[in-house]
Amino acid sequence: MAARRNNKQAQSRRTSAAATTKPVPDKTPVAPVQSQAAVAAAEALLTDARTKANAMFTKAGNEASVIVAAANKQRDTLLAEAKQAGGELHRKASGEADRLLAEASKKAQQLRVDADTETAEVQAQAELVAQRTEKAAQARAEARHRAASEDAERLVADARERARITTSDAIEEAHRLVHEAKDESDRILAEARAEAEQSRGLVEKARADAAFIVNEGKSLRAKTLATADRQAREIREAALAETARQEQRNDALDTWSARAVIVGAVGLTASGEYELARMVGFDARVAWLLPLVIDVYVVQAFRRHRDILQAIALTIAANVVFHLADKGLFGVDKVARGGHDPEWWLIALVASIASLILWRMHHITTPQGAAPEGQKRAPITTELPRQKQPAEATEPATTPVANSTTSGDSNERQKPAPVADKNRQKPTAKKATTGDKKPPAKTRQKPSPEKPPRRSMTEWVTLTEPIFHAEFKRLKRNPTASEFADAIGKAGHGRPSDSTAKSIRTEVLDRAELPSLDTE
Repeated sequence: MAARRNNKQAQSRRTSAAATTKPVPDKTPVAPVQSQAAVAAAEALLTDARTKANAMFTKAGNEASVIVAAANKQRDTLLAEAKQAGGELHRKASGEADRLLAEASKKAQQLRVDADTETAEVQAQAELVAQRTEKAAQARAEARHRAASEDAERLVADARERARITTSDAIEEAHRLVHEAKDESDRILAEARAEAEQSRGLVEKARADAAFIVNEGKSLRAKTLATADRQAREIREAALAETARQEQRNDALDTWSARAVIVGAVGLTASGEYELARMVGFDARVAWLLPLVIDVYVVQAFRRHRDILQAIALTIAANVVFHLADKGLFGVDKVARGGHDPEWWLIALVASIASLILWRMHHITTPQGAAPEGQKRAPITTELPRQKQPAEATEPATTPVANSTTSGDSNERQKPAPVADKNRQKPTAKKATTGDKKPPAKTRQKPSPEKPPRRSMTEWVTLTEPIFHAEFKRLKRNPTASEFADAIGKAGHGRPSDSTAKSIRTEVLDRAELPSLDTE
């Protein structure tokens, strides 16, 4: 009975030990939930970075569109103002185009700086969050490991405590629990390491996305700058072209206005001249020749820039004499029938007008280097006496320019004409033959490079026509009067005034066709 009672007590103690050695529930499965929260936070950060990058691209595109629209509007405004204001608009358009280009460059630079700053901030935030996530995961893993170790140690201590009062089965159960705790801690540590690797992959992906955003921002900046530069260049070229066209229109208006004034004045004075010829007795079939010769003389005087004062005075005198004589106030005698008969001296004066014009036309159409009629030509020598520079007297004429480069002062000693040129002589030939004695040879005086020699319009046209065509091909438009005068001066013919260059250009345009620009 006592042995049976002892066996029952031992069995009850074994049962109670087994009941008290049940495994303590583990609280570590909370780690996957926290790792998922870290992954979600990293993904939210990446989504936020992409949203900011898209907003930055949208902002840059909108600002680029605004810049382009403003440039187009400014270009239209400049073109409209260029049609109203000529030369002044060119300067304003150039300044405005430079200002617009500077503003576009400044805005594009600011966009680039903003994009780089925002990209750097997003990249830094992504790296910071990734580092924090990785550190938090490692901290959680270490905390779980420590908790698991503490739980295992506690279980081992409990097992040892129970082992003192239980049998060998309790000891084996305690060892099994220890192994399970170690396995669970190893699994938790492996999951933590996997989460850290995943977080590291997210960081690398965030860095790649940030680099892509930076490259896209740089590409957009380059395109914006190129577009702004191209539009500013187009605005400047359009303003320059419009200014050149306006200047050509102004030159054409000046030329045709002068011609219209001449034609109107000639037509207005022709009636008085015709009536004056009829008054002094010319037949109606030939009376129209008087205004014809007077008007042709006036036109030639204006074209050649010679005898302008005489021509204008002749037209004034003819018209004033006719109108005064028509009213019976000058040069006429009243007759019984109320008419007027011209005085003899008025008839003689009107009859001599044609002969005087013939003489003046001969004078203004004679080249300025020719010797006057009735005078002998200067003897042509190949060397100057008592001079050590025979090469200057025997220098052959290579171009027609050598025959026309005389100075405006007829009293100065000029260079003797070459032997090969027998048709044209210097004005000094007259001075050399007027007296019985030959004047002593003087040192040849060179014309001043600043003051061009005096030439007739025909000579100017002959000299400068190749220069005009060369400037026209170079500029791809008609050169202005100042540009044409500078080109003539650079060619070694002396720089004429702008008004003279303008008259020469008009004569060249009247006498020759413009060269074609298709071969350029």
